[in-house]
Amino acid sequence: MTKSVSVEEEIYTDEFLWRSSSLLLEKAKAEEEAAYKLLIPSLLMGFLAFEAFVNSCGFVLLPKIWEEEKKHFKGKGIEGKLEVIVKELPTFSWKKGQHPYQAIKELEGFRDMVAHGKVLATSYVTEQQEGGRHFRFKHPWDKYMSVKAVEDARANIKSFCQSLRVEMRKVSDSLRLTFDAFEGPLARAHGPGID
Repeated sequence: MTKSVSVEEEIYTDEFLWRSSSLLLEKAKAEEEAAYKLLIPSLLMGFLAFEAFVNSCGFVLLPKIWEEEKKHFKGKGIEGKLEVIVKELPTFSWKKGQHPYQAIKELEGFRDMVAHGKVLATSYVTEQQEGGRHFRFKHPWDKYMSVKAVEDARANIKSFCQSLRVEMRKVSDSLRLTFDAFEGPLARAHGPGID
């Protein structure tokens, strides 16, 4: 006969997404011809890891509010969530228009381009050239499509998240805060035979 036991689990989405972003970036470095196709999802996963990290912070600091996250933050976006979290961190210095946060905020446009993909139609006048070289095929995300651009974006995300994590340690003793940003376990569980 089996016995019922109570188990609690936490799966850390930000950790999974960050590792996915890292793997895609490493593949992009190794496969130059496929790099463009790998950099887009690497950067997207990096930004999604940032969003998940902010939600993880809310889960730790304000669990009652995060139980009804959609109700409290509908239409307020990631910045609205950050404002609520930062109120709980009296010594955290968040400068919205400054680096690294501003660079991360600009990535939100990239995320929206990818998540809500639409046809990008343009018209222009140019000089005709042999072999069709007069076509530009430029996309607003092109500025992010280099290994260096993705590395820089990820460094900004990690730097901001780590500064938030350091401040959270001052007000919470959650085991989740033991590790640096994106350096923790993928999940945690406790219950009989696990603790």
